[in-house]
Amino acid sequence: MSATESKVKTAPKTSKKSLKAAEAEALKAALDAAPIEYVPVTALVKSPLNVRTIPYPEEKVRSMADSIDALGLLQNLVVHSLPDGLCGVAAGGRRLKALQLLQDENRIDAGYLVMVKKVPDELAVAASMAENEQQMAMHPSEQIAGFRTLAEQGKTPAQIGDLLGFGTRHVQRMLKLTELAPEILDALAKDEITTEHCQALALENDQARQVEVLATARKRGWNNEPSVTTIRDLITTEEVSTTGNKFRFVGEAAFSPEEIRVDLFSSETGGFVKSASLDTALLEKLQNIAEHLREAEGWSWCDGRLDPISHYGKDSKIWRLQSVPPVEYSGTESERLAELEALEAQYKDENPGVNDDVVAEALEAVWEEQQTIVHRAKHRAWTDEDKQTSGVVVSWNGHEVTVQRGVVLRADEKTKEKDASTDQAPEKVDPLDSVSVPLLTRLSSERTLAVQAALLQQPQKAVALMVWKMCNSVFHTTTSVKEPFCISVNVSHYALTREAPDGENSVAFQAIQAEKERLEALQPENWRKDMTTFFTLDGTTLMALMAFCTACSIDGVQGKDEFGRKHQSSLDGVENAIQFDLRDWWKPTADNLFSHMKQPHIVQALSQAGLTGAALDAAKMKKKDAAEHAAHFLSKIRWVPEWMTSADNQKQLAAKPELSLATNQIDTDADSDVVTDHNNPACAA
Repeated sequence: MSATESKVKTAPKTSKKSLKAAEAEALKAALDAAPIEYVPVTALVKSPLNVRTIPYPEEKVRSMADSIDALGLLQNLVVHSLPDGLCGVAAGGRRLKALQLLQDENRIDAGYLVMVKKVPDELAVAASMAENEQQMAMHPSEQIAGFRTLAEQGKTPAQIGDLLGFGTRHVQRMLKLTELAPEILDALAKDEITTEHCQALALENDQARQVEVLATARKRGWNNEPSVTTIRDLITTEEVSTTGNKFRFVGEAAFSPEEIRVDLFSSETGGFVKSASLDTALLEKLQNIAEHLREAEGWSWCDGRLDPISHYGKDSKIWRLQSVPPVEYSGTESERLAELEALEAQYKDENPGVNDDVVAEALEAVWEEQQTIVHRAKHRAWTDEDKQTSGVVVSWNGHEVTVQRGVVLRADEKTKEKDASTDQAPEKVDPLDSVSVPLLTRLSSERTLAVQAALLQQPQKAVALMVWKMCNSVFHTTTSVKEPFCISVNVSHYALTREAPDGENSVAFQAIQAEKERLEALQPENWRKDMTTFFTLDGTTLMALMAFCTACSIDGVQGKDEFGRKHQSSLDGVENAIQFDLRDWWKPTADNLFSHMKQPHIVQALSQAGLTGAALDAAKMKKKDAAEHAAHFLSKIRWVPEWMTSADNQKQLAAKPELSLATNQIDTDADSDVVTDHNNPACAA
């Protein structure tokens, strides 16, 4: 069986082509021109270039031996020269095994002459693969190894396909399988997994992650049998298909080739992309559309968001959706709409049930003109006064873009009537309301890594927190404290570094990796298989290992629940307990933060930091320039967003404003680019 045939049920069949490439011709010419030679059976060994690695069935070897004993060798072997006068058998491995069996059983002597044809080394692999495909089919692992060898010789997929008679796409698939981890290919060779499993695992490029996914799939499978579906789900758990409406709207150009996970083994075109990355790109495109409408139609403000604004719930406390004013058409517009309606009816009457491209294009042109007239009239219905006091919001409703005009910010509305009998403080707006879910997930991943790294520096507290967590389970106590510990055998570093803007290059993750490498060197030999080896460790090492595992168990990633509500951070309690300061571990930049914020929120951040002049300047800039502008000012004063710090930390910062200013002075003195906000009294002083 070939690689696409072995235990594969869903993969499409691959059609063979006739041999026509120059290399195929070269192989044929070499075999035709090579004279028959006779060499002793003792001079024959299996070639290192022979692609077959799975042993031949014993019964087939014996059957071949009996045939040779009775009739002689009817077909020559294909060999190439090896050092020490030996000949490597590239094609004819089963016949070689049969001859060696006859010699072992003294049915032929050591001087028995075997007819062979010699080919150059560069044609040996091709001869082996052609021979094995025509005779007894190779095991998938052997075919993969053969394709790898040919690729290492510098052959392109097209050249390999022409040489062996396969289509280019089949070759590309096989070369993709050559990139699997050695452990996985070993499992395939032992028939522990099938090619379907390998095809699913090939979705992941990281070999360590491939092995991890296979191990997890085995644990979840019945009788340790991994499911192909489980493997695919584990790899793409945080990703969405590129065949959906959302990706088509955003466009492939918004992503680098590395961001799109291509599935070569799917019958459908497309692949997968991180859901958070897609939402980020979608949000940027929606924001651009909103800014275009604001400038073109004259609205006071604009916003792009993932979901339409609702009339109910939390949205109703932040925004007010005005009723759409009645639409009035001019005489010319009314006449044209009537003409278009008549034209549409005519097309349908004259072509009943006809699915013709020409008719479809004509109808689409009619509908497009109708929509243009309607949109123009709707826009005209809003007065200049409406536009001065309200904005336009562009969002995604799950299938297409939604535009909501005349949206009023509650905070901007002037209250005409006040209840004099109450002295009630205004309702506080949750800082998370202004943060998109993708950005929340990204930065909370970065924050989680930082808390882990900080906790590693306080091992006694880490162990204490671990014991506290275990006591909550063992003693059946209950607690209302929101805690982030996710005590399990699985560590989330892969997911955290994939989401966190700074990823594996972050200061926090580098500190975690350094400690991991130090502790790995202290662990006893063969500790994975023998738990008793840990009895030899001293208390200090055990304490360090427990502290490390405790710190790495922390999971404070934020997202949204099934009701669309954003998760609050569970890290606050731990941060306060260990006197954690995010500013020691992470610094905001244009790339990791500000470019993912909406322009009004960038302006707000500068204003809240006391940089009123910089805020006014940012309000007049394009979003990209505003992001760089904000990074230039805010990174110098060790600023972090309010929603990325605990409430206690916010109080401490508020009580010590001189800390930021002092740090600003230190940073700017060491840098030739001095940060100055002339509207900030502190900077002016």
